[in-house]
Amino acid sequence: MLYFFLACAALLAYVIVGYRLVLQLIVRLRGARPIRRGDITPRVSFVISAYNEADVIRDKILNALALDYPASAREIVVISDCSNDGTDEIVRSFDTRGVRLARMTERRGKTAGLNATVPTLTGDIVVFSDANAMYEPEALRKLVRNFADETVGYVTGEARYLKNRAAVADVGERAYWNYEIQMKRLETALGSMVGGDGAIYAIRKALWRSLPEDAINDFLNPLQIVAAGWRGVYEPEAVCWEETGGGVRSEYKRRVRIVSRSWRAVFQAEGVLNPFKVGVFAWSLWSHKVLRWCSGLFAMGVVVGLAGLYVQWAARWPLGVMATSTVAIMAVAVTNQGRQFAGMAGYFVVINAASLVGICKGSIGRVSGVWSTPREQERRAPGALVSVGPIFLALCAVGVIAATTFAILAGTSGAMAVFWASIAALFYVYILYPAMLALFSLVARQPHDVRDIEPTVCLFVAANDEEAVIETKIRNALALDYPEDRLDIVIASDGSVDHTNAIVKSFAPRVRLLEFSPRSGKISTIIKGVETVTADIVVFSDANTFLDSDAIRLLVRNFSDPDVGCVSGDVVLVGTRAMLARSEDLYYRYERWIQKQESQIGSMIGADGALYAIRRKLFVAPEPDTILDDMAIPMAVVRRGYRTVLEPLATANEQGVTSAKEEFLRKSRVVAGAIQFLSRTDSSVPLTAPQVMLSVLSHKALRWLSPVFGLATFVSSLVLASSSPLYAAVAETELGLLALGLAGCVPTLRRLPLVGLAHYFCLVQAAAAAGFVRGLGGRQSVLWRRFERRPLGETPV
Repeated sequence: MLYFFLACAALLAYVIVGYRLVLQLIVRLRGARPIRRGDITPRVSFVISAYNEADVIRDKILNALALDYPASAREIVVISDCSNDGTDEIVRSFDTRGVRLARMTERRGKTAGLNATVPTLTGDIVVFSDANAMYEPEALRKLVRNFADETVGYVTGEARYLKNRAAVADVGERAYWNYEIQMKRLETALGSMVGGDGAIYAIRKALWRSLPEDAINDFLNPLQIVAAGWRGVYEPEAVCWEETGGGVRSEYKRRVRIVSRSWRAVFQAEGVLNPFKVGVFAWSLWSHKVLRWCSGLFAMGVVVGLAGLYVQWAARWPLGVMATSTVAIMAVAVTNQGRQFAGMAGYFVVINAASLVGICKGSIGRVSGVWSTPREQERRAPGALVSVGPIFLALCAVGVIAATTFAILAGTSGAMAVFWASIAALFYVYILYPAMLALFSLVARQPHDVRDIEPTVCLFVAANDEEAVIETKIRNALALDYPEDRLDIVIASDGSVDHTNAIVKSFAPRVRLLEFSPRSGKISTIIKGVETVTADIVVFSDANTFLDSDAIRLLVRNFSDPDVGCVSGDVVLVGTRAMLARSEDLYYRYERWIQKQESQIGSMIGADGALYAIRRKLFVAPEPDTILDDMAIPMAVVRRGYRTVLEPLATANEQGVTSAKEEFLRKSRVVAGAIQFLSRTDSSVPLTAPQVMLSVLSHKALRWLSPVFGLATFVSSLVLASSSPLYAAVAETELGLLALGLAGCVPTLRRLPLVGLAHYFCLVQAAAAAGFVRGLGGRQSVLWRRFERRPLGETPV
């Protein structure tokens, strides 16, 4: 394993560091190959490729017109690949200023547009640019001055990135492109740099050759030029500015498209891999591109090798390895140096995963010359679904049987394996996974658009015998800061037999009452009630949850982003809670922090049932016996390719549980519903959402199984207590925790912080175990148990 790790690490080190060091050594020993530059102004054709660029095309044309270059020696042509967002009309408005529109008759991609347009250009030099790349005034002069050297066939300028905190590139991509710039300088000094940059590069028009429509023009055409005996050089003073690629998802897709087409281009440009034809350029192409694209394989080898070594080390020094891993991850998460490293590492993972996918697609011919910009908001199909829950439960069943059999047959060694496997699972669930989220939120954050909007909203409340609080709830809803004509308030009564219905009717017509009988459960009430809703957004809330006045405004502003389909608010528990408040609040702060991290990097798993909102068009009715509506409904939104995010500023208050019994029953019901959720296709996740898949497994599935891991740890530590002081200490600690938890049953002792915390922990674990058994047996009723309601702030008797 060690040698495999070293071999993969050596290949990866050559790609990342070694090639550059060799280049530096060669250039230092033999000197840089000079470029004969001159102050020349040949006729230039400035070509802008565009598809649906209405947001930026006007600024781009104005930028091109303002370049410091003689107007008489310049033509500006915009190639529109069948844009349908008003781009063409904007371009035509510049007809009188010498800007020509070349519109394709059908959408066939950037390269097809260049094939059709470049032969019609009048310039001796053709400069290629993107619609979002803004040039410095001197950029054009700096580019063309290199063509005074008769050996130069193409010139690439320097694309710099504007600061954009919303993009993964702020750390990773910026570092990557700084590295690329140094490589371009060195390769130019050696002879020719590899490839061009679609945002800013120029060629002699005579060297243009018609390209396959699925080819990437700024890579294949430069390769053809070098193969024909010309140089390709880098001009660092020809600068343009553009925004980074955007979120991780858009950058990943862009990289897949680029690599799939570039991989084919290497084999379409005859002779560029042959050193006898192109000299050291072949070595540069192999090292800078071909091996670089394969670096994901080398990195996977390093990870596999390191994982094998990690297992070996962990078997020898388990506690030391776990502690060291946690400290290392947290150090990366909280220090500036760690964040910079994390940013580069995260971007490295993205581009190399995309490179491997691109190679596969390029090899089997699954490439396309048609592109979409990150600025174009276009809904994509979520792709194939993976039934995470059923697969996980099946694996767990097999694992339990295998572990039990192994423990019985292997004796002490089997008990040790069960102990450390259970410890590792608990360590991962409660420490390592949150640490990973903290790391991911630094390198893969995907902020979404948040703007004040006022769509039509339905505040939907399912209620059963809520006469104690329903009037307060309705008055709270009527006082919300949202336009009355855009807010529909609906109370769906699930077989209420008290005065709930009469109270609601007294507020008609401002409040709509939906009466359903007999009582069938919350989810059935939601399914039947939502059918009557016509609003754009549905906000679900409970009868005993009282919203802050701006809660709905804060929720719905997240829907200004078309990728957001569900938004969860933050419900704060208030009132006297049988002295569980301190421990319960600590747990919920921990839980909210995890949800916030998941929201920032992709999607939350589920929502807070007391306050969450969805797009009405995305509502998919769950099975009528579904227990957790706030899990099933948001996950259906995720399966359709949308995000579920947290809005921490949209808050509401709710009376917390007033007894340990109430908390026990509530927690056990949640876990029973969770097991039901995992056993169904409700837990299916799109293949295109790996973060959701990871979170379902880590935050939910493994967390819900923590009582099983805890019990396994306890039993195995008792079995091993006589064999080692370590296991005896663990067993004694667990017995002490259990004793403190039982002591918390005495109200006066529960006031002690340590006792209260232990009591709440044991209570939650016992409830989870009970819910686990009820869920497996399918014995949890879909009807929810409503405890006594009291207005906020009222102390229980």
